[in-house]
Amino acid sequence: MATTKFDVAGEPHTEVTTTEARQATHAGMIWVLGISLALAVAAGLALGFGWITLPWAA
Repeated sequence: MATTKFDVAGEPHTEVTTTEARQATHAGMIWVLGISLALAVAAGLALGFGWITLPWAA
């Protein structure tokens, strides 16, 4: 169960167990997947149109 602890400066910090930390929401996973795919498509288009080049490309 998540607990709130205070550090030396009195700032609150929520601590979760490793099991709780692994339980991602479906919406969060969809966001990560969508952003990753969008970045991959953007990089592919930029390479295809020649806007960026790879360092080992002649």
